[in-house]
Formats: sequence, C-alpha cells, structure tokens
Amino acid sequence: MSIGQHKNLTVLPKMDNKFIKPTSINGLWIINRPVWDDDRGFFHETFRLNELEEAVGYEFVIKQWNHSRSQPNVLRGLHAEPWNKLTYCARGEVLVAVVDIRPHSPTFGKFETFEMGETNRQALFVSSGFAHGFYAKEGSESDYCYIVDQEYKEGSYQALAWDDPDVGINWPTQNPELSEKDKHNPTLRELFPEKFK
Repeated sequence: MSIGQHKNLTVLPKMDNKFIKPTSINGLWIINRPVWDDDRGFFHETFRLNELEEAVGYEFVIKQWNHSRSQPNVLRGLHAEPWNKLTYCARGEVLVAVVDIRPHSPTFGKFETFEMGETNRQALFVSSGFAHGFYAKEGSESDYCYIVDQEYKEGSYQALAWDDPDVGINWPTQNPELSEKDKHNPTLRELFPEKFK
C-alpha cells in the first residue's frame, strides 16, 4: 500500500463531537476529554471508541498497542507507518509533530505541533499518510503510547528527516538524541521529487 491508502475500511457517517475536533489538516484530530482530579490523583477517560469512529467516519479496529519510554532530549521520528493511530503521552512532557506527506493532499508538506503530557492530557488521532514524531522535553522521562489498526511489519513504513528544511518544524533543540536510523531519514524532496519541480 502507498502512503495514505488503507485497506478494509468500513466507512461510517461523520458526526460532530464536542470532545474530538479536526485540525487544519484533514485526517488529524485532537481529542480532549475531561480530567477528574481529587486528593488521590486523577481519572481520565482518554477516548471512547464509538465517539472516535463517529468523528473520523470509519471503524478503528485495534491490532497493536505500543508504549515507548524516552529520556529527556530524545526525538523519535518522523515515522510514517501504513496505519491509523491514536496517541497519548501518559507521563512526562513531549512536543509532537505531524506532517502531511500524502502526495495528492492539498495540505502536502504542512505540519502541526502539539504539547502533550501531564500538563495537557489531550490525545491525537493520526490517519495513515502522515509522518509523526515526538520530542521528550527536559525534566523527566516521557512515556508515549499509541494504539494502531495494523500490526508492524519490518520495512513497511517510510520516514522523514526530523529537520527537513522544507517542512521547518521548530523543535526545542537542534541537537536531539536520535536513533541511528532516524539520523539518515530522507527529506520530502528525496521522497517526492516530483512535488518540487
């Protein structure tokens, strides 16, 4: 499958929801459900599947749940797997960036960033066709979780350079800790040269 395609989707009628809002990029949603605090701590219903499916307009069949822990100054991404995913920062603070890399999208190359974590317990729903990454801010380890509707297969994803100048994400640092793979991710121009003629 190419970027932005997804098999076996059951299309549902889209519904408005007070907790799930679209962003300026079609296919990317912010989920903000209430957090109930008391002397013991807090309770947060991160999402409800029926609300999510009504908002996005198709079924979200969960196949895998991922949890990563990152030390401060670690940047993971930008990764573009062929799946839809629901993301949430359970501990710490992260800056999340999502870039539209669907070549036929009117917002190709556009990105949005989001502050997520203990001070902002929002979640994101990221459709297939986006490059997604996050930076663990200074102060503490960060636990970032995401559930997806496809199982991971080696070699099944694309990636995008975290510092692509054509995208221009304003990360908190220019010297993050990166995996060896993420040090060598291609730029948009390398992935889609026809878009830059």
